[in-house]
Amino acid sequence: MEPFSNYDDLVDKNPFWFAGETLVIDLLKAEFQVIKQLLMKFSDLLEFFDQPEASFTERTACFTLLAHRRLIEELYETFTGLHQISPSLGDEEKYILDLIRNPFPGDAPMWVTEVNEVAGRLPSRIFDALPELLQSGGYYASDPEQVDVIESAAAKFRSLEKIHVLCKQVFDEQLRRLEKRWAADRLTFHSGKETIEASRIPSKRRRRRTADKLRHLRDEQIAEIDDISETITEFLQNMDERGVKPQPTWSGWPGSWVKAYRIGDLRVLIHKDKSRALARHRRRKHR
Repeated sequence: MEPFSNYDDLVDKNPFWFAGETLVIDLLKAEFQVIKQLLMKFSDLLEFFDQPEASFTERTACFTLLAHRRLIEELYETFTGLHQISPSLGDEEKYILDLIRNPFPGDAPMWVTEVNEVAGRLPSRIFDALPELLQSGGYYASDPEQVDVIESAAAKFRSLEKIHVLCKQVFDEQLRRLEKRWAADRLTFHSGKETIEASRIPSKRRRRRTADKLRHLRDEQIAEIDDISETITEFLQNMDERGVKPQPTWSGWPGSWVKAYRIGDLRVLIHKDKSRALARHRRRKHR
């Protein structure tokens, strides 16, 4: 995959312009995995966006979601800049993309607007953090010397690990900026003498809708793990590696799927949980 060969074709401050098709695809897959794990960790994450007095942890989760959503958008723009067709999405990626397309309402609290603006500038800030030679954004193919110099700089940076380290560095910097602002805010507010807490409690309908979405996502994850696992032992190991959570009603959870399978009661629950998840997944797939 050739990088841009003409400055007229450049996407302004795209931090992935030099990466090439294969690496951009790998980056895209990694971004979807980050968002997937985030949604699994915070089952009511999408409700945080409507909480005026959301905690630092909740705001950080929202910023993380918006930041990685913005990077996904930038990666799709990279395919356009490379004059390549973006890769097809699997069912899981399509579901995640639809879930995060409009994560907050237009009348969301002020802190959400601020967080979204900071997340929106993340690609530009990552670009500014690139080595100086890569901040050229491209090169003239007619200038062999320039091509060699920039290609040499790009070769040292064309790895998933290198780009992830840079992205995390910039992400952490922006999060620290936000945290300083949040510390100056009053995270609770008062009407007369009473603290308004009602806004923290989403409606039962919204909670149910969010729970359904997260169960769908969990079912997809279990089905994917089942497809790649040849034995029950491998299935359990993959469940641990992917960080799949047990059902909240299960008691005596030992901290891992492998250990849980050695306990009779939990072993029965694991088999039932797996069967139900696969059955729901098949029904949705054939609708």
